[in-house]
Amino acid sequence: MNARNHSVAILAEHLRANGLTVVWTDAAAVSASHSLNSAVREDVTVDNGRYVTAYEYEVGQCGDERATAHRVVFLAEAGSGCEAPPVDVETISATIGRALRLGSGRPDPGVLTELEEELRGHVSLLLSEARKPIGQLWPSSIEAHRLKARLDAIERRTQQGLGQGALSARVQVHQLARDCQHLLARHTAEARR
Repeated sequence: MNARNHSVAILAEHLRANGLTVVWTDAAAVSASHSLNSAVREDVTVDNGRYVTAYEYEVGQCGDERATAHRVVFLAEAGSGCEAPPVDVETISATIGRALRLGSGRPDPGVLTELEEELRGHVSLLLSEARKPIGQLWPSSIEAHRLKARLDAIERRTQQGLGQGALSARVQVHQLARDCQHLLARHTAEARR
């Protein structure tokens, strides 16, 4: 990994730590969006040692990823001062139940689209909660690595979309429901501590 890619990787971690959803667009670019509204996003690239948004607005220098992340968070309106909405366990459980009860046959595409959208919102909310304990773990521990890998995989799945055809849509909704179920169980366990 060259220095530029390493800097972008560090920036991506700082953005995630500040509650943004991060997608790598290429080795020297990252797209960061609000965890509850993917339409609110900033695309950041590296240009001659500086971080620049898609609108050519300089948000920082390579080597100063922490401050750069704070500027990007401000631009994406997801600053740490914004309070996350409360987790509504009953609503999330009901959505998971509806998604897992999809039977055989062909469910209405509108129902699949609606369920996928609801599940993505629930997963985004729960992901921000689930990432908090990572900072309390020993950074190079197996437990921290496993948790981070699992949460990153869940985050990537929320960005896949329904795909082509009824089968891929049903599989995507089912997988999102299982991911949401896992995150809700983690949230419930943490709340009991």
